[in-house]
Amino acid sequence: MRRASLDPARRFAYAVAWSGLALLGQQPLAAQPFSSGGDDPEIVITAQRRPERAQDVPISLTALPGKDLERMQATDMAGLARVVPSLTMTRSGAFTQPYLRGVGKRSTLGVENSVATYVDGVYFASPIGSLLDLRGIERVEVLNGPQGTLFGRNTTGGVIQIITREPTAESSGEATIHAGTYGYLRGDAYLTGGSDRIAGSLAMSLARNDGYGTNLFTGQTDQGEIRHSFVGRTRWTWRPGDSLTLSFAADYQDVDQDFAYRPVAGYPPIGQPRIQDFRDGDQDTPSRYRFRFGGASIRADVEIGGLTLMGLTALRGMRAHFGTDLDQGPLPLWSGIPNAEQEQFSQEFQLQSDQSGRVHWVAGLYYINISVRYDPTSFFYGGSYSAGLGGRIRQSLYDSGIASSYAAYGQGTLRLDEATELTVGLRHTIEHRSVEANGEREFDNPPFIRPTPGLPLLGDPPLRNSETFDKLTWRAAIDHHFSDEVMGYASLSRGFQSGGWSLQAPQAPAFGPETLDDFEAGLKYVSRSRRFRADASLFYYDYSDLQVSAITPIGSVTTNAASAELYGLELQLGARLGHHLDLTLGLQWLQARFNRFPNATCTDFSPSAASPYAQISCDVSGHRLPYAPEFKLNIGANQEIPLGGAGSLLLSGNLAFNSGYFSEPDNVARQDAFATVDASVEWIPNRRGPSVRLWVLNLTDTNYYDSLLTQPTAGVIQRPAAPRRFGASIAYAF
Repeated sequence: MRRASLDPARRFAYAVAWSGLALLGQQPLAAQPFSSGGDDPEIVITAQRRPERAQDVPISLTALPGKDLERMQATDMAGLARVVPSLTMTRSGAFTQPYLRGVGKRSTLGVENSVATYVDGVYFASPIGSLLDLRGIERVEVLNGPQGTLFGRNTTGGVIQIITREPTAESSGEATIHAGTYGYLRGDAYLTGGSDRIAGSLAMSLARNDGYGTNLFTGQTDQGEIRHSFVGRTRWTWRPGDSLTLSFAADYQDVDQDFAYRPVAGYPPIGQPRIQDFRDGDQDTPSRYRFRFGGASIRADVEIGGLTLMGLTALRGMRAHFGTDLDQGPLPLWSGIPNAEQEQFSQEFQLQSDQSGRVHWVAGLYYINISVRYDPTSFFYGGSYSAGLGGRIRQSLYDSGIASSYAAYGQGTLRLDEATELTVGLRHTIEHRSVEANGEREFDNPPFIRPTPGLPLLGDPPLRNSETFDKLTWRAAIDHHFSDEVMGYASLSRGFQSGGWSLQAPQAPAFGPETLDDFEAGLKYVSRSRRFRADASLFYYDYSDLQVSAITPIGSVTTNAASAELYGLELQLGARLGHHLDLTLGLQWLQARFNRFPNATCTDFSPSAASPYAQISCDVSGHRLPYAPEFKLNIGANQEIPLGGAGSLLLSGNLAFNSGYFSEPDNVARQDAFATVDASVEWIPNRRGPSVRLWVLNLTDTNYYDSLLTQPTAGVIQRPAAPRRFGASIAYAF
């Protein structure tokens, strides 16, 4: 296949990432020694916007250091689901969609995720811009349940908080080269250094891989291909005085990949593909996805007496262009090409008290402005499908949306006695949303240009709608240390997400806000020896007016279900057995059903349907929520084998089991139960020199879905997850 030539910036990135060993090898140090999961109980997190030990925080959470993510090979957002028991990850085309404890949604422009993603304190509003690479970070914190007081909007399900590595004064660096089956190549480089006054860091990665499945129409094996994925991050810290710290961070990611769907067996699409296979397809329209997103932030921390004032200013942008074969066959019947753009600006001011007193508190003001648009989304029709639509050959949608949100928040913790603390928080959010849209359809017969139903023609004044939402969210928690080893807590909290319009269907009525009330209790245990830890939690959700999205002939439409009920339990265990073996276990049991949803959007799968896979209204009360598996389990192990003067071997493995889930409220399309196994063996020298790791992903070559959805005309379609892959990595630290 012919490849485009690399521009100078990308050639430079390749030179740094792939030749890092030669460039960075002046002062090598020994590779980092094995550090056990027994250190994990001491991990410091910021779940309550202040540094605390994980075992002291009255919140159900999973905190994973970056080094552990590397060993478990969970190095992107999708991989987190294999090591976090409460998390299920999926994608609908370009849009990354996390679900925590069954709470999430099929997001698109104008419809943000119910699980918020933060990087170094900055909210990532774009579901496309949340497709993040997690190599070389400091840690990930996954906070279960609504976090509406301190994190605010769109945290109904919880928060995924990513913290990048703090630059150090001491000069150091790392370079890693990876190579594997299916043409996988990747290079990573990290540099840091400076002085006690100012320090900076630079991290870059560049990767590619061939495809896993063949398109019969083109003869190319490009299903799942990544032509390139470039990631760049930099972070700087300047301390001009003892009481002032200034930080600057910037990131950029550029991804060019294939994201082709395949029909699920038993649901033939109108495109009449000549093959229906798990990985192979027969499509005339390329499914190339090109994403470019990034941003920058400036943070100032000032100590004023016993108080700390923080200001955080951030800008982010996203551009995406992608194509989709909507008939899933070789005939030119129906295809779509969206061009999506998003910009955001956010500003936060926060004041914190000293942590040493009986009362400590945090209060702040927050503002964010988000601008999104399709410019345009174009659909193309042909053949018998065009004739059935009266000769329609093209449809164009130009629309934009703006969200402006203001909030004031505060949370305080009172020490009732030496072992008991009471925490109370409140947040008031005012959010204004607006939408503008024009649309037209082109036909092969007069009149050749006609308006899209519900939308003005392109030259006419646009459709305009706006609405304002106002909500109080709160949290109350009490925690008690029964001993130095055991802490228990109980909490009540409320999460909220405003209503609005999906930009794929701006003429549809606005969907309303959703509210979730969480009732939770848990225990956290860390042994005196620090070798054993256990976290257990029970939760009950009262979920009102939850926002549910369905794919319709005019695009993704979001409506409100009346109510749902969710409850379950989670357990996370960690143990260090002897001096060289670490074991971890995480599990979740979940019940998640609609109480009332009498007017859900469903699909008519019968042969007598008015059109193939026509949309109908149905009652799904009592059905399971989408992407809410009843049971999830992950088991991890790290075994160090000392080799004397030759160094040591580190054997690592992770098993992830998912009991399966439905992708739609009608509970027809289903991902069956599946399990994956990832494993690696790494040789680590005692002295200077590179470490070498052999690895395998999806050892059992399990077939399961990266994405699963029901599409009018195409039926039930899926994007297959990657097959078994082998490879080797060489890392060098200096």
